[in-house]
Amino acid sequence: MSDKEKAAAAKALGNAAFTAKSYAEAVEHFTEAIRLDPSDHVFFSNRSACRASLEEYEQALEDGAECVRLKPDWPKGYTRKGLAEFFLKKYDDASETYKAGLKLAPNDPSLKEGLQKVMDAKYEVPGGKPSGASMPFSNPFGGLDPAGLTRASVSNPRIQEYLKDPEIMKKLNTVMGMSSGTGGEVQQKLLMDLLRQDRRVLEVLMAAQGIQMHCADDFASTRGPADDDSASNAKRPPVESDAKPPAKRQKSEDAAKPPSQAAAPVDPRTDNQREADDFKDQGNKLYKQRKFEEALAMYDKAIEKEPNDVTYYNNKCAVWIELGEKSYSKVLETCQDLIERRYEINTACAGGASFEKVAKVYARMASVYERQHQFDKAVEMYNKSLTEDNNRHVRTALRELERLKEKWEREQYVDPKLAEEHREKGNEFFKSNDFANAKLEYDEAVRRNPADARLFSNRAAALTKLLAYPDALRDLEECLRLDPKFVKAYSRKGAAHFLMKEYNKALAAYNKGLEIDKNNEECLKGREQVLSKIMETQQSDEVDEEQVRHAMADPEIQQILKDPKMRDFLRQLQENPMEAKQAMRSDDRLGEAVSKLMAAGIVRAR
Repeated sequence: MSDKEKAAAAKALGNAAFTAKSYAEAVEHFTEAIRLDPSDHVFFSNRSACRASLEEYEQALEDGAECVRLKPDWPKGYTRKGLAEFFLKKYDDASETYKAGLKLAPNDPSLKEGLQKVMDAKYEVPGGKPSGASMPFSNPFGGLDPAGLTRASVSNPRIQEYLKDPEIMKKLNTVMGMSSGTGGEVQQKLLMDLLRQDRRVLEVLMAAQGIQMHCADDFASTRGPADDDSASNAKRPPVESDAKPPAKRQKSEDAAKPPSQAAAPVDPRTDNQREADDFKDQGNKLYKQRKFEEALAMYDKAIEKEPNDVTYYNNKCAVWIELGEKSYSKVLETCQDLIERRYEINTACAGGASFEKVAKVYARMASVYERQHQFDKAVEMYNKSLTEDNNRHVRTALRELERLKEKWEREQYVDPKLAEEHREKGNEFFKSNDFANAKLEYDEAVRRNPADARLFSNRAAALTKLLAYPDALRDLEECLRLDPKFVKAYSRKGAAHFLMKEYNKALAAYNKGLEIDKNNEECLKGREQVLSKIMETQQSDEVDEEQVRHAMADPEIQQILKDPKMRDFLRQLQENPMEAKQAMRSDDRLGEAVSKLMAAGIVRAR
């Protein structure tokens, strides 16, 4: 048996374990499959699903990313990667992942739902946050007992005939494989759609549960491909089309016929409309391939066949947007014309300018205004779109736009020259001890140039004088993020910690500054002052409660005190001080931790 065959066998075992919700066992089987054939993207996809079910999201993300790397044109991989990023609260990354997948499969329900959940969580929409589990849904048929099927086939000849049909068995396997999917409501919808399409599958499933379903032949069968990536065939569902839905179900006498004789659904479209939709579908495919001129030609043919349908014009506008700024005015003119003629179009062709279609026209106009940075106009168009059709995707786009507008306005406000003028004014106020006005000038300077580390350092100095030590420390952290070698920021940080009686942190700040410039006078003096204060507190009989409160609120100090080795040392320090000091000298890590506790006022050396 070749390695690929062994890998396929391991995958089959993994699928079985996954269906049985034995996720850890499934991971082992998929890991073996990957060892035998590391080039198969489906193995990584399936293992990612298992790890997500185990809430091991970091590993699930690694597998999802590898799946995408191996097969970048496979949408399911983006679903796996995006799900892991969602539960790791990497909302921006998850958003980009789902959007990349939707470029490949614009109508994929799992990708659409995933992106919506990410947007809801990112913007704190109630119910949008991840809740710890990998969004499983409960499939009542997931734990189906094969023995139940056998018993049902013996007692019911019709079930026996169904089990001989490969198409029914394929659908049955798909249903059983949905027991632990990560698609949530979408997965449940897929299950219900499948059962509605072929009631024979529902009859088999219910018979296996010991429930006899009468008149099962009253329902016609509609064949449809199964999507079972997490089970066996790893095929994705077909992309939905924009074609008009079929007419109502046939009369009961047609439905009562056997599946093979059931009448086909009635298509209410005229011949011209069918041809127009065919041209539109061809145009959509060309659009996805970025063959824009060819796509425009197809949409023109669709309009020629059916000139009274907004969709074809709106699709042309999508192509024009891709062609760049020179076409934006044409998009706006076309969309405005469609809106003005909407009632005329609807009169000529019922539904040709429905509320939903007009809503998409407004959304198209909003996207153009957004690209032109006319954000107020874009917001207006999105709101008009929501008036026509309260669509959640448009709501998400509107929230994104409002944040983009805020960011863009911030960026437009940046002016380094004006920032320097405000910094100099702030320096003048600072020298005259007018710290409040100095801070106001530094505030404006920061808004004008938020990339200048000096401005945050200067504002921190003013805040320190105003006794706003926590605010000063936040500015100094930002300053050091922008310029990690800014020694002045370390000296000011040490001073702020010293004034807050956080002597251990003050000492650490001064030491970091001296690592950059060992001769820096401010850091040297600051460190000497801190060491002197630590020595003073060690020799004092009084406990500085404020210092201890600050220390006990420090996560680093809390972590040190939780260490079992430290607890043993502190107990030993009370019972046998000499032995404890010897242990501290022989263990550098312990000695460093004790020094921090001494600087924080928790431990005293006598």
